[in-house]
Amino acid sequence: MSEELNLNNEEELLTLYDEEGNEVLYRKLLEFEHPGFNKHYVILAEEGNFNDDDDETEIELIPMILEPDEDGETGRFLPVETDEEWDMIEEIVNTNFDDVE
Repeated sequence: MSEELNLNNEEELLTLYDEEGNEVLYRKLLEFEHPGFNKHYVILAEEGNFNDDDDETEIELIPMILEPDEDGETGRFLPVETDEEWDMIEEIVNTNFDDVE
C-alpha cells in the first residue's frame, strides 16, 4: 500500500444512542483517515462486550464513517455501505489486531 494511513489506536469511550434512543457505551478501538476513499473511519465495539474474566469472548467490531460538521468539532457516524470499503476496513483491522490474539 503506497498511501500513508494516519492510524490512531488510542482507546476512548463514546456514548451513542441506539434505534430506541437508549444510551450505549462504545469503546473506540481504531481511528484512521483513508486517502483512497477520502473518508475518516472509526472502529467501535460495545463496551459491555469487554469482560476481563473471559479471554475467549468474541468482540463484534463496528466500523463507522465519521462525517464532521461544518465547525469541524463534532460530527455524525454513518454506516459503511460499499464492499470496497468493507474489504479495506477488514484488511486494516486484521493487520492492526493480529498481534492481540
